Amino acid sequence: MTAPVRTAREVVELYNLVVWNQRDFALADELLADEVTRHGVEEVVTLTRGQARQRVERLCASVERLRFELPVVVAGDDGEHVAIVYQAETAGPGGAAGAIASIEVFRVVDGRITDVWNNTHQNGYWR
Repeated sequence: MTAPVRTAREVVELYNLVVWNQRDFALADELLADEVTRHGVEEVVTLTRGQARQRVERLCASVERLRFELPVVVAGDDGEHVAIVYQAETAGPGGAAGAIASIEVFRVVDGRITDVWNNTHQNGYWR
């Protein structure tokens, strides 16, 4: 018997709250597709699973602390798309505190993240 595939919402929440917050990089291998396409304004970048995991590891290594909160998570009716509103407390080298916030939309197919749409985060918290 095969294990049930995680819902798109479960995948996105695990990615943000466990991979990033707990720095469980091995879990990223379960949650990321063979290729992850990152859609930005006027650019599209496709990463292999290994490159996507390295991106997370590099960003986590550049800060002493990074803690995501997801005040809004909306799963689409199609079972594939999940939109999040996030904010994250950060502490840079030397402990300088900060915060970032943005919105991202994920596409999850067969329990793995295949696409992410996002824009540049802004400093601060949502109001």
